[in-house]
Amino acid sequence: MKKTLYINLNGFAFHIDEDAYEKLNQYLKNIERSFSDKEEAKEIVSDIEARIAELFHSKKQSMNEVITLGEVEEVMGTIGQPQDIANETEEEENYQRQPSGEMAPPLYGKRLYRDPDNRVLGGVCGGLGAYFNVDPLVFRILFLFTFFFYGSSLLVYIVLWIAMPEAITITEKLQMKGPAGYERWEENLRNEYREVSDRFKRSKAYQGSSGAFSRGSDTIGNAISGLLQALAVIIGAVLMITTLIVLVSLIFAFTFGFTFLDFSGVGNYLTSLPSLFISGKDMIFGSIGLVLVTCIPVVALFYLGFRLVFRFKSRIKFAGLASLALWVIGLIMLFYASARVAGDFAVSHDTYQKELLQLPNDSIIYLKPNPAVYNNQLKNHLFDVNQLDVYADNKKFYVQGSPRIELVSGREYSIEIMKSARGKTIDQAQKNCDDIEFFWMQEDAVLNVDAIFTLQEESKIRNQKLKVILTVPQDVTVNVDDELEWMVYNRIN
Repeated sequence: MKKTLYINLNGFAFHIDEDAYEKLNQYLKNIERSFSDKEEAKEIVSDIEARIAELFHSKKQSMNEVITLGEVEEVMGTIGQPQDIANETEEEENYQRQPSGEMAPPLYGKRLYRDPDNRVLGGVCGGLGAYFNVDPLVFRILFLFTFFFYGSSLLVYIVLWIAMPEAITITEKLQMKGPAGYERWEENLRNEYREVSDRFKRSKAYQGSSGAFSRGSDTIGNAISGLLQALAVIIGAVLMITTLIVLVSLIFAFTFGFTFLDFSGVGNYLTSLPSLFISGKDMIFGSIGLVLVTCIPVVALFYLGFRLVFRFKSRIKFAGLASLALWVIGLIMLFYASARVAGDFAVSHDTYQKELLQLPNDSIIYLKPNPAVYNNQLKNHLFDVNQLDVYADNKKFYVQGSPRIELVSGREYSIEIMKSARGKTIDQAQKNCDDIEFFWMQEDAVLNVDAIFTLQEESKIRNQKLKVILTVPQDVTVNVDDELEWMVYNRIN
């Protein structure tokens, strides 16, 4: 029956048989001798012990399981023989001692690896960046751009992921980075062992009695973490592409018009439509406010997607607060312009113009439209607002309204034109009434009236309306033309 011992390796207890103990003890002594001439010998040996302890724990389901000679030899094969480690370090030192004026041949050839320390998904872009000495961000943007516009980059990325080995050891990482990495061999060696030690120490809480259950939980946690990271990259990519399209569309729209929305003839005129309601500095305030309110959230979402994909921290302090402040300023400017426009509808005013007409010899009056031609078929009807129709032709707007005709019985034959409009003041409202253009003409028994009323070219829409009150004697009949029939809202005979 073999004798078993309890040993303390880097602060952790292990149950090991006697032969395995002798082999391990001799191995550690050889390592100490190999690095005895190094300043950091104790640190290197301590980190190697941490690595050995980590490997022992990965093989054991319980702290009470005995470590055998075969397992010790397997760990030694993984770590490497002391003389190999020492020779490798000595070769590197000799390489570093080359005279500064001479070009020393590289110790390792440059090779293409996936970089596990600088990866978002598989480390392909990180490896390409290290190999070509270029920021991996360049390759990530290139892959992302070609994926959404060509689609082939996904296949290329998968092929490279499969074909490129992962740089695991220090030697492979130095080969990946090329000659620039050789100069930091000693530093990288110590950093690698420190990382191993740190990972091992962090695992101390779950390497005790819980054993396999804890390691299983850690595996599930890592899988979930990787899945969430991949999901974050996908969400970020969708955000970037969507917001980029929206942002480019907004810039194009604000600059050239919404021609891409021109399904009903409106798209070409959307950027100019506010001029029908707003003028002067209010137009400037409103335009700047609209740009800030719409574009800043889109840029913020694009930036969020960019950070999700490329996982970096912003170095621009207060960027979020500055963006929020600009958005609030834009909102205030937009509200200011809107309030100014609303103020232009504060007061209502009516004007009246009455004229007596000459009675015809017979008892019939013919109400007909003016022969003037209003060819709206050649114009784009954009929309109507409160009985006003807005047309556009060659980027020029036309505002036309439909008059209401009221027939009234009385002792006289007269026509009364009633105009109404709104404004910021009574004077402004009266001016808006005066800007309404409507024409009529009497020819014997025929009364010709415009089928529409229009606004002067520089007039703004201010709820303009027009009503025609036609008073006729009771014994006179009014014959209304079919084109005007729909405008008459009451009949007397």
